[in-house]
Amino acid sequence: SDSLDYSTFIDKELIHFSNADNVRSIPSAVDGLKPGQRKILFACFKRGKSMIKNEIKVAQLAGYVAEHSAYHHGETSLAGTIVGMAQTFVGSNNIALLHPAGQFGTRLLGGKDAASPRYIFTKLPALTRLIFHPADDALLDYQEDDGQAIEPKHYVPILPMVLVNGAEGIGTGWSSSVPNYNPREIVANLRRLMADEPQQPMH
Repeated sequence: SDSLDYSTFIDKELIHFSNADNVRSIPSAVDGLKPGQRKILFACFKRGKSMIKNEIKVAQLAGYVAEHSAYHHGETSLAGTIVGMAQTFVGSNNIALLHPAGQFGTRLLGGKDAASPRYIFTKLPALTRLIFHPADDALLDYQEDDGQAIEPKHYVPILPMVLVNGAEGIGTGWSSSVPNYNPREIVANLRRLMADEPQQPMH
């Protein structure tokens, strides 16, 4: 038959898009990252020490990420994600995972006034590699895309980054909004947790 009823289409066909949309749009509770952000970190780690020592244009990094992590949605979107990961103005990241060199946006416009990716630079702060420790790399569950090894299903940072920088995402039928908290208070509560002591409210 050439016909297809609505229920079958939604339950059997459209659901694949909805599931993929949720995976792409809603950050993981494990590392606080969406797949695009995880691909950027993976590519930065792959560049090694040169990524920590030397700045690279945001536009060039977007191209490198697309090539080495099988990103299929266009470099413009990647560049915007890189800019977001490097923003340090009040109300953005408590711990920026990338270093901003140039105009990465201001609080006044919520970061939308960032300069073109062709004119701003970034690099990997040493702190990021301490949070996402290289000793864990061999233990991660890496994915494959058409025979190419790409980023892991999730990283396991030493701090719950989903609480450090918060997380927001709107998928299909589901959404998530996690506020960010003071990293010092998070660390203090982690120590209390390990010492089997009561945790304190965080702000």
